[in-house]
Formats: sequence, C-alpha cells, structure tokens
Amino acid sequence: MNQEVVIIGGVAAGMSCAAKLSREDPEARITVYEKGKHISYGACGLPYYIGDVIEDHHRLVVKEPKDFEDTNVDVRIMHQVTKVLPEEKKVVVKNLETGEKFEKDYHKLVIATGAEPVKPPFVDESVGNVFTLRTVEDGQRIKKAALSDKVERVVLIGAGYIGLELVESFHNLGKQISVINRSANIMKPVDQEIREILIKELKDKEIELNFNEEVDKIIQDEDGMVKTVVTDKGEHPADLVVVAIGVAPATRFLEGTGIDTLRNGAIVINDRMETNLEGIYAAGDCATLYHRILGKNVHIPLATYANRQGRLLGEILSGKDSSFPGGIGASVVKILDITISATGVNEKQAKDGELDYETEFIKGYSNAGYYPGSKPLYVKYIYDKKTKVLLGAQLAGEKGAQHRIDALSIAIDKGLTLRELAYSDFAYTPPYSGAWDPLQVAANVAE
Repeated sequence: MNQEVVIIGGVAAGMSCAAKLSREDPEARITVYEKGKHISYGACGLPYYIGDVIEDHHRLVVKEPKDFEDTNVDVRIMHQVTKVLPEEKKVVVKNLETGEKFEKDYHKLVIATGAEPVKPPFVDESVGNVFTLRTVEDGQRIKKAALSDKVERVVLIGAGYIGLELVESFHNLGKQISVINRSANIMKPVDQEIREILIKELKDKEIELNFNEEVDKIIQDEDGMVKTVVTDKGEHPADLVVVAIGVAPATRFLEGTGIDTLRNGAIVINDRMETNLEGIYAAGDCATLYHRILGKNVHIPLATYANRQGRLLGEILSGKDSSFPGGIGASVVKILDITISATGVNEKQAKDGELDYETEFIKGYSNAGYYPGSKPLYVKYIYDKKTKVLLGAQLAGEKGAQHRIDALSIAIDKGLTLRELAYSDFAYTPPYSGAWDPLQVAANVAE
C-alpha cells in the first residue's frame, strides 16, 4: 500500500521534505497542512522587504500551492492541525476559512511547524501598530504601517537577529529608531568584543539604545494606536512598535502526545529526524539540532538547517539510508554597514560546556592595507587550551566578514589546529586580502 504522509507546516523544512519525497517516491500520498496563506517563502528576506530593498513580497515566495497541482503533493493552506493522536495515527485539522474540523489518517507524520515570536504579557493585540514578525502577512502589515507619513518614531523591543535587522530596515525608511533590550547582551551568539563593534555602529548611525530596561506596558492614544512604550526606567514615544524578544518552537499543540521536547518545546530528534514515537518525525525550527562541538541536542532556529533537515527527511521517508550530521551554528547577519558572522561555540557556550579553552581577538584588514578601500576586519577565536584545536570563531567588519566564516566553519568541523589553519592554502590578491589573510594572522597570534 502506498504510504500516506502528512506534513504539518509548509515553509522551509516542510516543503523541502514534500518536494524531495515527491521526487523520490512518486507513489506516496503527501498532504501538507499550512495554517498561513503562503508556503515555501524566504522568511529571512522579510526585514529587507519591510525596508523596501525588496519592493514586492512575491519575490520572497519560492513556490505556490498551484506549483504542486500535477504532483503527488496536496497542499492545503489556511489549514491548522490542532491536535495529534499518535495512538490512532490521526491528526485533527481545522479549515481556518470555513471553521470546519476533520480528521486525517497518516502512516508517517512530519512536524515542521517552525518557531513563532514570543509574545510577552505587555503585548495587547487591540493596540494598533504593535507587531511581531514571522510570516509574509506580518511583513505586509508592518511595511504598510511603516510607509505611512504618520509613522516617524519606531521602537524595537529586543536586540537579537530580527530586532537588529529591522534597525536597518527602518533606518532605510528614514525613521527615528529606539531599541529597548532587557540586558546589555545584544546579539547573543557573539561575545562582548564583537558586540562593542556593533554598538559603536548603531550609535554612529544615531540609533537610540536602551539597555537593561524592562518593558512594563504599551499605551495607546484615543484612536487605539500605539503612543508610548513604558519601561521600568522611563517612557519612549512610539508610532510603531515591533516586539522581537525571541522565538519559541511552535509545538504547544503537541501537549499530551508524549513526544519528547527540550524545556523550550523543541522536539527532540535523532540523526534521522525521528522523534521518540514511531512514525513521527520533525524538522526545522520546531526541532533540535545536534551540536557537534557541544555534543548535545540544542535549539538553533536557522533556515539553513531547516532546509537541509527537510530535504534529507524526504530521502529517509522514501527509504534511503540518509542521516543529518548536525551542525555548529554558523550564521551571518548584516546590520547597517557592519557584517557579523559566527560559527562554533562562543565563550558562554564554552564555559557552560566546561570546555578548557582560550581566546584571541585581533584587528586585521579586509584586503591589503595599501589597496584602496581596505577596512578593519575583527577576528575572535575560541580554541582548546591544550590541543589548540579551533572551537569557535566570530568576525565583524564592513568588508570580508560574510564569506570568510565559511572557511572557519569547515576548519572547526574538520578539527583543524591553529597552526594547520595558519598554514592552510589561502588565495591572495591585494583587492581581497593581504599575503597573510586575517584568519591566518589571528591563528598565528593565538598560537
């Protein structure tokens, strides 16, 4: 009998899985339930859409339901799975347009619901121009509001990836921007030396930074629109607010199923994306990732992992002997004129993991110092104290930080020592580096 595969979630991991399984097993019956209006879109591009770098949201959409009409994939948008019944091998589905509820049988179930913004108690849905960002629809609402002449002052609550990427978006639109963060530890994947470079860039661009402030409430005006953000230290006038204090796995609907999760709700999976319940799999931002340096399951919601896990899971469900090797958290982000990238462990992770480590931080240059346009490029290494094996790396600069991190990811993945990295075969030409690349210089200094 042909297998009945139900996939919950139709964005990165879900549609990657569906597309790959469809190609590998044309006889499988695949049903995708997506509660939103769009599938298979580039959520990472939403800040650039809001900032009008990308003018049309359709450019973010990779596939539409109609693209699967002649395949064995049945895509149902505006359909939300409200309950999973593992013992009966059924899911309960609600049609969000009609309100109808029904049950669907499955042989294999894939949970790919992603992560959703954390909404603290001070978020009042009735107050206008207060947003979180996750979907294309969220992006459309924020952009429409931001383009209004009435919106001059924007308050961003939270200083992680999304919050700080939106700094650039609203800066491009000419808005006055205030950032509120409950601690001084912005951009948590990196350490303080790199944070200081970012903070200087934000201040140089006249972004108001309010650290160690706790938001108490949001006040609306007589028209029901946001007027003021009140914290434990004062008041911040606002015409538009985006709350970006973090994300959590979208797995609350799984309560009572017996599926194992981390404390934050991330579904625990093995290298074949299997949960602890037979026939149930998970992939993407709702699931765990095996961290190869820390040697444990962690939650790192990145699109790169979601797409890879989804594709490999499609192979696995078709019968192939595939597995996911885990990751080390490689990431890169552009904020105004600064690019920050990181891979492997940071100092907090190294301490929490009780690793015996040392660090090195240097100021290098993006290309040969005598070549026009050379810019500072800062490099931080975390390495094993005894073996000198590289464990983590962070870069920051106007030029050169975006792609060099890939070389460091491979170095960490392959267990290179500082000396091996220093004498690796780096290409050289003055427009792109010095005779010793900054990555090699940092390795030499550390060694």
